[in-house]
Amino acid sequence: MASAAELVKAFMRGAAQQVYVVTARGPGGGYAALTVSSMTSLSLNPPLILVCIDKSSRNHQVLVEAQHFIVTLLSSEDEWVSRVMAEPGDPLEKLRRVNYVEGKYGPMLPIPRPYLVARRWAVYDGGDHSIIVGEIIEGEAPQVRCPLIYYNRGYTTIQGC
Repeated sequence: MASAAELVKAFMRGAAQQVYVVTARGPGGGYAALTVSSMTSLSLNPPLILVCIDKSSRNHQVLVEAQHFIVTLLSSEDEWVSRVMAEPGDPLEKLRRVNYVEGKYGPMLPIPRPYLVARRWAVYDGGDHSIIVGEIIEGEAPQVRCPLIYYNRGYTTIQGC
């Protein structure tokens, strides 16, 4: 019989999830840049989102300490960006590979891409992950024609895009 952790992994492989990139600049000047599928809207009043970050990730410390973080929604044309950001390695080097821009609140993927800037609201313990809640302070939401989806350990998109 599979362990509970293996059961959760198998279950989640069957859940198609939107792909995002989360970026931040920490108070000490360090950077965070990673691909996530664990992001959700939490509240509209106030406008809150949450992201879940593995505590063993090299990006974890920067993200839990940063005053702001940026979430960018990826399209099917951005699969290469997702792959770069999912690689292990120095976050600043990954950002350079995707031609990031230094924004007021931290590093950003070049626009036009849908993005939200969040001010850290709270950080909660979530087992082997931290749950980072942020209050939206700005962003842009141009329509994504074909969103990038992660499903069953691979990338796909919505049929008919």
